[in-house]
Amino acid sequence: MESKDVKSALNTHVKLTDSDADYLFTGYIFRKGKKGFLHQAELLDVKNGNSVVIADLKDVEENK
Repeated sequence: MESKDVKSALNTHVKLTDSDADYLFTGYIFRKGKKGFLHQAELLDVKNGNSVVIADLKDVEENK
């Protein structure tokens, strides 16, 4: 996923690359690191409601 797709994808079901788990896209994290900017996604695990995953935005795919 690219940063331009974040706004329309928030609060929708997504998955991580190479994973079949179902996540809810609950937040977007934009940070400045030593090597440039970091674009990350906050994903709520639907099966385990209290589990949150922080992943690279490029590894997030919209469910189709």
